[in-house]
Amino acid sequence: MAPRKPRKQRIDSVAGAVATMAKDGGVIRPPAHVQLEEQDEPFWRSVIAEFARSEWTDHQLELAAMLARKMSDLEALQRQLRTEGFTTMNASGSPMSNPLIQSVRMFDASILSTRRSLSLHARASAGEPRDVAKRRAAAKGIEADNAGDDDDLLARPSLQ
Repeated sequence: MAPRKPRKQRIDSVAGAVATMAKDGGVIRPPAHVQLEEQDEPFWRSVIAEFARSEWTDHQLELAAMLARKMSDLEALQRQLRTEGFTTMNASGSPMSNPLIQSVRMFDASILSTRRSLSLHARASAGEPRDVAKRRAAAKGIEADNAGDDDDLLARPSLQ
């Protein structure tokens, strides 16, 4: 029989709160090997806000950065589509659907797929959704309590 996976640390315990505070390193940056441009940044911040900072893994950050790029690209395509219109004329002068519509659909499907990937096996790794929601709310509360405490006047806990 396979050994049981250890349970996740309870967030509502002192040890859980200390562990969350220790992992709360402030601003999360995208991995260096997944380059984001300036127009991708608002999407990055939005995606990262979905979970407590202490919950993100390196792989999830890679997916989050790619998701932010896709969302930014979709926004640009939708703006272009609005400018050009949903119909255009083909070479013979007949109206046809703008080819950008297919690109918009592709990005939309890819974004939804990546979002699902970020939650892949969430129950297996984090537990029941109701418990995850409680832990997430508690972690975000701890992080909010520490917001603005970056003046180094108070010691921050560490796991070392």
